[in-house]
Amino acid sequence: MQPASGSRASRYAAFVWILALAFSAACDAFERDYDIWVDTLSTGRIRVYNRDLLRSSPEADFVLVEELRLGRAPGQTGGEGPGVFGRVVGLAVDEAGRTYVADEADQGIRVFDPQGHFLRRFGRHGEERGEFRNLRGLAWHPSGVLLAMDIGLRRVTAFDSLGTVLSATGHHEETDNPGSFWRADTDTLGFVYERDLDSPTWAGRVFKHRLLGNLTLAPVDTIALAARGPHFDTIPTNWRPLWSAGPDGSMWHGNTNRFLFLKVSDRNDTTLVVELRRPTPRLEGRARDSLGAAWGLPSNALPRYKAVLTSFHVARDGRIWVWNPHVAQTWGRWEVFDGNGYHLGQAATPVLLATAPSPAFGHGTITGVAEDDAGVQYVVRLRVPGTD
Repeated sequence: MQPASGSRASRYAAFVWILALAFSAACDAFERDYDIWVDTLSTGRIRVYNRDLLRSSPEADFVLVEELRLGRAPGQTGGEGPGVFGRVVGLAVDEAGRTYVADEADQGIRVFDPQGHFLRRFGRHGEERGEFRNLRGLAWHPSGVLLAMDIGLRRVTAFDSLGTVLSATGHHEETDNPGSFWRADTDTLGFVYERDLDSPTWAGRVFKHRLLGNLTLAPVDTIALAARGPHFDTIPTNWRPLWSAGPDGSMWHGNTNRFLFLKVSDRNDTTLVVELRRPTPRLEGRARDSLGAAWGLPSNALPRYKAVLTSFHVARDGRIWVWNPHVAQTWGRWEVFDGNGYHLGQAATPVLLATAPSPAFGHGTITGVAEDDAGVQYVVRLRVPGTD
């Protein structure tokens, strides 16, 4: 492949950057050699091609390690207490390592210390200040604020780590789906990004808010993601937009049908394009016939390709985690990139994490919701081997 720009300076810069990436990767827990090509265009945009190597083994490059579990012990039935969850609808982790769990059953928020010890519970069912009618998600803001979304009362409440109510902001959300989960990302610049629950899955919108000095949210912008549809919108293999906000205020986005992602700066300039050169699996044969029969659609009405990605997140350490359900494993695996777009490999998990509510991605950790064999939910924290 030839670079799009013929400038010697850009080629030299790309060469230097490749060396820097290789050096940084060798010093990281993710240590794997990849063939990459970096091209700097005349516009200043950088494009990174990761040439996926053929695998001699179906094994993942890294297996995350379970280091904490919150919830009922395996095999235990019944019982009450702070570690017994009904239905988890929100997760957040602060800089001190405390975990916040929102439970639909009691419309409350439970707080656990980094070692998993229960600290406190706040919130309850109701309509007064600090109460919820339909609690549907949490987000931790780096300024030290926990944001909790109530789609029943259409408001976002800000708490401190002790559960003290700091503010309440009326919200525009008028979703017709009371079971929707609230997805919100935050950055270190003071902004909050949330998915518009009312936008169709084939044409997602992201609302950008600023957290003001009085700890209320003020709308700043509406970001329209790329759209394609609404052809049979509910089919799980259909094209859907993916997005996540980085800690530096950048916006990353792509779609479920390609290993291609764009980084957009806070000034709406596309600064980086990242591609993993891996073919998208075709939807054919028995899989195509079965899906058509399940949805009552003729085979020729289905998409040509499978949706290769289902979840996309930028962690606090800048790494990019993309859930790939179509690999040689029942559960799927995470494709992991560094903040410069360098593919670090596949990471497997010892348990299957739910994609909703969204896991919380920290510095080398993932905190998410899992279920035991009886369908009982628990919260687990997984760590990348070799990170502190």
